[in-house]
Order: sequence, then C-alpha cells, then structure tokens
Amino acid sequence: MSKIADTNQANSILSDTSPGIYTYCLTRTRVSFPHTMMGIDGVHEVYSVEQEGIFAVLSHVSLKEYNEETLDKNMTVVAWLAPRAKRHEDVIEFVMTHATLNQNGISNSPLSPPLPFSSSVRGTGGGIQGDNEYSPPLVGGVRGGGELLPKEDTSTGQHTPVVPLRFCTIYKNQEGLFKTIMPHKEQIINFLDYTADKTEWSVKVFCDKTIFVKYSDKNKEPSATTAQTSLLPGEAYLLAKKMRKIKEENFKQDLQMYLKDIDFTLSQFADSYRFLQCTDKSIHGRPLDMVMNTAFLVEQQTFNMFKDTLDMLAEKYRNEGLVFEFSGPWPPYNFCPAL
Repeated sequence: MSKIADTNQANSILSDTSPGIYTYCLTRTRVSFPHTMMGIDGVHEVYSVEQEGIFAVLSHVSLKEYNEETLDKNMTVVAWLAPRAKRHEDVIEFVMTHATLNQNGISNSPLSPPLPFSSSVRGTGGGIQGDNEYSPPLVGGVRGGGELLPKEDTSTGQHTPVVPLRFCTIYKNQEGLFKTIMPHKEQIINFLDYTADKTEWSVKVFCDKTIFVKYSDKNKEPSATTAQTSLLPGEAYLLAKKMRKIKEENFKQDLQMYLKDIDFTLSQFADSYRFLQCTDKSIHGRPLDMVMNTAFLVEQQTFNMFKDTLDMLAEKYRNEGLVFEFSGPWPPYNFCPAL
C-alpha cells in the first residue's frame, strides 16, 4: 500500500480544534461526487482538488476524533474501525469506476463494495508522517494493511487508475498535502499510466490437510518398515514418532510443489504478483488453513485467460483438498511505488 512519506521526526502536532484533510487516493482524472456520498466519518462530503495535473480525493475530518492519540486507541476497536474502513474502500472504488458511468449515473461495470473486514494485522507502524501527515499503525483496515473479506463481483470493465493511500492518511491542510506529494509527481504519474489497463486480484488457497495427506499417501508406495510385532514397546514408539515426522515433511514438500505450480501457472498471465502474509483461522474465519495469499496485477486483455487458468487449477487440485478463493478487482494496494 502506498505511503507518501515516512520519517520519525514529529515536527508538528495536529490540532484538535481545526479540521484535518483525510486523503483517499490520487488520480489524474477529475471526479464529481454526489452530495450523498459521505467520507470516512460519515458526516463530511468527499471532494477532489487538483495541482499540476494530479487530483487528490479528500474529505474533512474532526481532529478531535482523528488525532494521533484517539486513532491509536480506536484502531483496535472493530466496531469503530469496520464502517470507516468500508467507507475508505468505497470512496476509492467510486473513483476507479466513475469513468464508466452512463448517462443515468449508473456504472456499466460496477465494483461491489467490500463486506466488513476481519481484523488482521499486516503492515508496519505509522506515527507522524512528515510535517503534516499522520498515519497510525494498521490493525485491520484496507487490504495490504489489513484483511477485507472477498467481494463477490469480478467485472473487468474500464476503470480510472488510482494511487490508493493507506487507511487514515491525514494532513493538516491541502498545502501540506501537495507539499508532500509534488516531489513524487513523476513517479505518481508513471504509476497511474502503468496501471491504466491493470487491476489487482486476490488469490487465496486453503488446505484441508486430512484430505491432502490421504490423497498424497494413496499415490505413494508404502515404505518398507520393520514389522511392528517384532519391535519392543520403546522401539515401536520411536518408529511411530519417526514415521509421523516423515509424513509431516512429505506433506510440506508436496504442498510446496503444488503451490509452486499454482504460482508459476498463474504468473504467466499476470504483469506482476506479490506474496502476502497468510492469516490465521481466527482471522479469516474458514475452518481450513490458509496456505497461499497472493495479489496479482492483471492486464484487462489477459484477464479471461487468467481466470480460466485459475478455474482449471481449482478443479485440478480439488480432490487433493485445496480450496481457492478469488476476489477483485481491487485498487492496486500491493503494487504502489514506495514514495
């Protein structure tokens, strides 16, 4: 996920009495937002401002609620975090799809808003970002810093490229915002041009270990072992322990072989990809272990081949106990340049 500045110097403290500037994303296209579209706090309207061809999508926030101390406390409260993370994502997706709106104001290729996320921890801390920006540590939130449950929609219509900013990127004022991003203008524009025909897609793989091991053992010749009846009790225990260890090693080796096949096969139809941290069952909510979590940046012209290949792999490994989860399109959180 993009991060405009990263410095440990806290040269100024955000004031609780003045409004802050919450920043969602950057784009090269002017965006008109309906008056009914509220920002992160559900109170202030979303709008965009432009400087030197770069539009920043913003809304005001009260720094009494969105100051450093309060945010650090609220970022661990799912009831506070969930609706705000959803609004953050909704605004960015509106920007991505607004260019495809028809005369009735309805998108020809809508992106469904994401469901509430599970509160996972992925990403690094924040603190004061430069002279004017505050981005707290991500505990849950948008993809790349946290884990959103999958969207149902997989449409691939035209979209407006964006540089998505990380959750709760707040500036004191517009002057501070553009003072921070303008030194990176060329890199921002290059990234927007690069992703103009690409979108991010998430592929997760889960494993039913019982089915996987059963299928794997069925396809292996039984190893020659000493007859259990000829072993003393202590020897039988040690042999059983050794066999369990061998079985676990075989499981890991076979699983890695399958995952390498999945990764290699899909990567041929993607422009780029990133391996992400697998989350625990308590976070993703499935009864199976997540064994692969990958983000793919896919060109629109190769998307059908990518999706067909994914369907083929899911069928190929279905009997082995591997379950695939596919979602998108997402803003290119995991491919933004390090600014």
